Amino acid sequence: MGCKQSKPAVTEPNSEYNSVVATNGANKPAASSSDAPTPSISQQGSSSSSFSKKKSNNNSPAPTLYHHLLTGLSPSPSNPSVKLASTPTFWSQASSLTLTVPPLADYVDPKTGGTPLHVATSLGSRVMSMEAAVAAVDCVVTILKNSSQCRDARDKHGNVPLEGIFSGLFLSKENNDGGNTNTNADSSPQQKMEALQAPFHFRNKVLSLLSDTLHQVKIQERLYKIIEALPDDIIDPLGPTAEFIRLIIDHSADLLHNTTTTKYQDDNVLALLYRRFVRQFDQSERFFEGDNSRIEVIRHREWFKNAAVNTFNIVELLLQQRKGEEELLVHNAVKRANYCPPDLLRYVVETNLESVARKDERGNLPLHYAAGSGLGQSPAEDKDEMNVPNSYTKYVIDELLYAYPDGAAVPNVEGVLPIALAIESGKKWIGGGVRSLYEAYPAGLEQSNLDEDHPIIRSLSFSTLDVASVLSDEAETTTVEQGDDEEGTVATGVDGAGGRRRKRTHRKKINKDESHDAIMFVQREDAQVRDIVTTMWANEEDAGVQMLGCSALGRIASRAKTIEEIASVAVMGVTSVVNAMKNHPNEPAVQEKACAALTVMAPVDGVREVSFAASGAISTTVSAMQAHVGDASVQKEACRALRGIAAKGGADRATVVASVSGFTAIVNAMGAHPDDGEVQREACLAMEVLTSFHDAYLPDGVNEQSDALLQAAAENFPEVCLKPVNSIRGRFIGIMDV
Repeated sequence: MGCKQSKPAVTEPNSEYNSVVATNGANKPAASSSDAPTPSISQQGSSSSSFSKKKSNNNSPAPTLYHHLLTGLSPSPSNPSVKLASTPTFWSQASSLTLTVPPLADYVDPKTGGTPLHVATSLGSRVMSMEAAVAAVDCVVTILKNSSQCRDARDKHGNVPLEGIFSGLFLSKENNDGGNTNTNADSSPQQKMEALQAPFHFRNKVLSLLSDTLHQVKIQERLYKIIEALPDDIIDPLGPTAEFIRLIIDHSADLLHNTTTTKYQDDNVLALLYRRFVRQFDQSERFFEGDNSRIEVIRHREWFKNAAVNTFNIVELLLQQRKGEEELLVHNAVKRANYCPPDLLRYVVETNLESVARKDERGNLPLHYAAGSGLGQSPAEDKDEMNVPNSYTKYVIDELLYAYPDGAAVPNVEGVLPIALAIESGKKWIGGGVRSLYEAYPAGLEQSNLDEDHPIIRSLSFSTLDVASVLSDEAETTTVEQGDDEEGTVATGVDGAGGRRRKRTHRKKINKDESHDAIMFVQREDAQVRDIVTTMWANEEDAGVQMLGCSALGRIASRAKTIEEIASVAVMGVTSVVNAMKNHPNEPAVQEKACAALTVMAPVDGVREVSFAASGAISTTVSAMQAHVGDASVQKEACRALRGIAAKGGADRATVVASVSGFTAIVNAMGAHPDDGEVQREACLAMEVLTSFHDAYLPDGVNEQSDALLQAAAENFPEVCLKPVNSIRGRFIGIMDV
């Protein structure tokens, strides 16, 4: 029994370091574990004398402290539901042992290479009370004061002690403890707050104490996993999770570089954080059944608002990253656009419009960085090839111009206009955003001093002016002929040559082949998800690109053999599909293909912060049904999408569907297409899933109108509708057969 009890104390799955501890436990003598209560301090003191004799015999420190710490995951004798390491007494005893016999802190296990500090950092990272966390920090301080070598000691896996705070974080995520506020439903609000604060109090203190060893942890490779393991931080901003990441950033160089993990090549930390932020913000506005002025509803909304703010604080920290760097969020997002997903970039721009028109300390607008020598570099810095698809440059430039069109006419501190920077850095006419800059400020082209054989000049095709007039200093303004079809907004600016004020009153006509390359690209069989997504965002005004992009994403997801492979599409694909639907609400082909893509991706709702509710997938699907009631294909695919989303998301997603009039939309689909067997089948199957959750809030339910339509479907298409109709009517009406 002694050995069997000792194994849980040291065995923790799915963690590199804790698997080492488990190996220790498997070889540990039973007497050193929890087959007997932890000895008193006096007993431990006497035991240390015998271990001191061992030390003199084999010239190595005794393992007393190490063995004591390994019992930390054993149940407390006084309260079996609490682990020893969660009690302040356990840590006080460890500190007393160290103070009584200081050499115990230097012990190195001969089989694993582990030290007391290795075990202490991992155990302390999982404490559940502030009292225990403070005692655990004191224990670590005591060990450090009494050992000159433990802070840099590596175990047999090459891990330094600081690794323990991260492995403890990962284990807390896997075991749903250590501050996971989404579990422990029976805990009081105070207990939930403390369960979050305590482990991060320990982690933050230990991270500060051992910050000089952080470079040995390979933090860049683990950043995604660290972010993924962070709980919802419900503490008033700035919460402990943001402080944790700030400490990591303060002692790391170029943290965002190479942070895409080998496991998740399709994603990065900023994309993950933004999905989490959107999910938390959605929860902060959640509508509950009954009285929404109840204290628990108010608290839920307040907590998730705090969580959303703390998550975005981490986003800002990662974007700023360098000490002393200006806190200009838009500039930082553009400079790090390699790592900034399109939806996050749009949110940053739209919520910081004043910063789009502001120059930083180098005299650059965000537009200068976007147009300059590769996203992520200053225009004056080296010209490394940017690690994003070509179309993403156009997207970033378009977003900035949409927010501040006059920016195209603003020179930087060196007197250079954005279009000149873009041309000098080799940007493409369409995909590189040069065309967008030209349309915003045609007169800026003269600063680049292009000859008539330059590819950019050959790309132009004017209807009212020739190239020479564009490049002429005498062209103060241009006018629009009666037949011209693209009138632009008035924009003023200063050119980089003579500094004279220029004004334009229209966009000159150019070739309208900008979508051809994008359409061809998204249809390529070998196109990668990230490339398809960025092409869709860069050409969101083109319905053809959006329709084919949705089809491509759906095709790739349908070929996936595992949930993780589907998630590889959905992490970027869901928001891209929703964006396509929102931009083209009157295009039935876009809506149909988008709904089909959502159906295939629905099984990963909730995986890696993918949310079909927070992303707007549910509401836009219902909107598509409402806008295209007469289109049978849209109705069929939309019903199928709602069924898939509810089947995966359960009562919560069924409630969301009902809250956005999804039930009514399904009933209307049945009424509009009574003779279409596929529509009737998909509508019945969708309603069957939606009504299968007893705790879902479905205020519409099945009324006389919907019941009549259900009965008609069962009678007209019994092979595909009878079974689901009987199931639906049995739940709502108590009639088992039509």
